[in-house]
Amino acid sequence: MSDIKNIGKALFNLQRFQILQTKLNPDTSHLLPNDYAYAWYEKLYPIVEENALHEDLEQYFSITKEQVDIITSYADSEWLKKKYYTFYEYEDRYLSRRDPIKGITRHTLIAVFRYMYLRNTFDEKFWDTLLKPMEYPTEAGGITSEFKSEYLYLI
Repeated sequence: MSDIKNIGKALFNLQRFQILQTKLNPDTSHLLPNDYAYAWYEKLYPIVEENALHEDLEQYFSITKEQVDIITSYADSEWLKKKYYTFYEYEDRYLSRRDPIKGITRHTLIAVFRYMYLRNTFDEKFWDTLLKPMEYPTEAGGITSEFKSEYLYLI
């Protein structure tokens, strides 16, 4: 790995640590929205925010801007047409369990939908359909759970 790549990765990790540390500190927690802290925790590109804190480090996010854009754009366009899908239907769309399109795995879908839920996007029908009983894996059940800073770990 080149020195520049190593420096960029180090800057990303320092930025991530500082953001999570800010969110975990009771005196500063209110300074960062839950969705933004969650995105950094998951190394998910926070596409909805325009901020140099992450834009300059785009290439270091594990869940890329392109992946987040693909999922959120499709979900939004379908939601606007009043078309709702279960989690398994999204998995099928992106071939998440076989040969993931653009690397969109089950974990990617869970993280992106959690991020969007924390941003208060979509309506109750969207979330109820996404997590329709027997139509989602157990690990996706936390997508609509309450955000708690104590679930964030620095290691």
